[in-house]
Amino acid sequence: MPIIKLAILTVCYKLLGAVTEVIADKKITSLIDQIGDVFKIFLGILSAISVMLIIGTALVLKMSNSAMMYR
Repeated sequence: MPIIKLAILTVCYKLLGAVTEVIADKKITSLIDQIGDVFKIFLGILSAISVMLIIGTALVLKMSNSAMMYR
């Protein structure tokens, strides 16, 4: 769920930056685009940590099953 939420927030801020480019000052548009970039970085970090968690859990399960097999 958090990955989907961050992806939606990233898209929303990027669209908001595109819309405000026509209406608002360049500084405000730049700020909104940078906020979208920060959410994109958060999305990458969260995805990488999720993959590492899945791989770590799989490794622990594999090690515990092979130890039980030799008993």
